[in-house]
Amino acid sequence: METPAWPGPRLPPPPWLLLLGLLGAALLPDACGRSHWLRYFTTGVTRPGPGLSEFTTVGYVDDVQFVRFDGNGGRGRMEPRTPWIRDNEGSEYWDWETQKMRTWAQSFRVNLQSALVYYNQSKEGSHSFQLMYGCQLREDNTTGKGYWQYGYDGRDYLALDKVTRSWTAADAGALNSKRKLEADRTIAEREKAYLDGQCIDALRRYLRFGGPSLIRTDPPEVEVTRHPGPDGEDVSLRCRALGFYPADIKFRWEREGEDVSQETEFVDTRPSGEGNFQKWASVNVPRGEEQKYVCVVEHEGLAQPLAVKWVPDASPPIAAIVGAVVVILLVTAAVVGFVIWKRKKSGLKRRQLHPSRL
Repeated sequence: METPAWPGPRLPPPPWLLLLGLLGAALLPDACGRSHWLRYFTTGVTRPGPGLSEFTTVGYVDDVQFVRFDGNGGRGRMEPRTPWIRDNEGSEYWDWETQKMRTWAQSFRVNLQSALVYYNQSKEGSHSFQLMYGCQLREDNTTGKGYWQYGYDGRDYLALDKVTRSWTAADAGALNSKRKLEADRTIAEREKAYLDGQCIDALRRYLRFGGPSLIRTDPPEVEVTRHPGPDGEDVSLRCRALGFYPADIKFRWEREGEDVSQETEFVDTRPSGEGNFQKWASVNVPRGEEQKYVCVVEHEGLAQPLAVKWVPDASPPIAAIVGAVVVILLVTAAVVGFVIWKRKKSGLKRRQLHPSRL
């Protein structure tokens, strides 16, 4: 299996990248109040027929996507996804990243063909090969965790053990790739060196570029809503957190102080479309016991955990309002009708007492 590494064996790192890496530690802002991550997710997909049908790479600094590459039949280019990377990197950077991704697409094509052989699969159907890697910068500006791992058809395949410089195979099929990689010890050394060195340098540089947009903290807006269940006996309480950043957030439901999170349905954290995130968690409760439940939310933007209950709507139901309006209109119409009838009757009597002159 060919290993898509960065920098690749045929593409040495450009001098400007090494220079910026050396400057990174000195120019990194002091406002690193939390650890930061640089992560990349690369996926190759094949469908019946020759070649690689899809090849994409997305890069994230913390929870912000900042670059993306779409293969486009070998004509794709690495493109910016944030103003701060677009405005701070020149054409040499984008040419380098584009050439790297095109080289990786060729490796992924080979990897997919090899995996079909390892798992004794035909070329019919759709298959995918993934690479996920990243590095962490701790709060004290030191190197944290790093990972380099492969997946096949959405399952774990192979992972680098940075400590032993060895590879961990997820199943028998991946053992073939493990043996190939460990036959050349420089491969594991190269990936580890990238994670501990160039990846961290790039992360520091991107944090400088992104500035406040990356180190900001937006607290969530939390609300609890009530939804009737299908059987009429239970109801669902849904706790929603909106507009928060970073994406890391914790939910739990409590019933009279007791944690009932095991009965909770969680939805994955999702982008809100404005650079922030949203998430919700729901729990089924007996009708009439809604006030015994409280949703507790923890987030970096909150000084302390936020506890929120469902608040019944104090306003009367719409049906009651409509009924009251109808009654008022009917009463008003009856009064007006009675007044008009009385006036007509009084006028008739006056005409009888004072007939017109002939």
